[in-house]
Amino acid sequence: MQGQVAGVLADGSCSSKATGRSGGKGREVVRCLQAVELALAALTALPGCVGIFARTGGASLSWGTHAHGVLLGAVALPVEGDGYQVHPDWRARGRSFAIEELVGGLRRAFAQVEQAAPGSVAHVGDLSLRRGGDSSMHRSHESGRDVDIFFYAVDGDGNPLANLPAMLRFADDGSAVAWSSGRTGRRINEPLPAGHLDLRRTWALVASLLSEASVEVQWIFIHQPLAELLLHEAVKEKANPALVARAREILHQPTDARPHDDHMHVRVFCPVQSRMFGCVDKGPRRWWKKRWKYMNPVS
Repeated sequence: MQGQVAGVLADGSCSSKATGRSGGKGREVVRCLQAVELALAALTALPGCVGIFARTGGASLSWGTHAHGVLLGAVALPVEGDGYQVHPDWRARGRSFAIEELVGGLRRAFAQVEQAAPGSVAHVGDLSLRRGGDSSMHRSHESGRDVDIFFYAVDGDGNPLANLPAMLRFADDGSAVAWSSGRTGRRINEPLPAGHLDLRRTWALVASLLSEASVEVQWIFIHQPLAELLLHEAVKEKANPALVARAREILHQPTDARPHDDHMHVRVFCPVQSRMFGCVDKGPRRWWKKRWKYMNPVS
């Protein structure tokens, strides 16, 4: 059965080289992949299926790259859960879908932060459209492997800042300097709170995401000075040196986009089953993984 679906994906009309969105070829690819999604749903229901098709939750697949791809069998991140909520201004945008591995990993990570620091509420922005594909607001987020997460913030007394109307933009020292309202398309008239990047909770979220077993983080895009603050916090908390070294490789300021001083953009690698059906990782491979595995923690 797996070979039958792979054969459809390998057909010329579904070649990974045809992921462009212009003209008839792009429409042909989307139609083909929508047919594959229906085929996957049918295969999942058959009693004789094995492997990924035997999973009762269905097969969620990322196809193509983060910038030229689609999402099959999408899973929606619920608008609220333990330790998080999709920001109200982002809920109506229809971009709360991802592969099931990412959705599950996010929910567990948010819950872990809330358990370690009660009262924590992370605000989530965009993931992907239900079927992935082009987004007018992003150059990525096309294949269900990207998510935007607001930074945790605290006031001068260390209390969490909740129910903010938009993202906060942070200076190099972690102090809040402006509202970041470009994504919502409206001006924020509320006074700017005397806030600061919550290093404790933000590092806890990064550590939880990097420790998640169901999915592997490729990048966390973030303004470099803020990344340095988080790494300093990790060392201060005596985090596992191997985890800190991994975070140092993955926390990265993008070179072709805004510096990400108002949110983290998390991207995960293609899961194994998605890679089998045409998911393609762009950028660095897993060349550093052995470095993490064989590093000796320092006591």
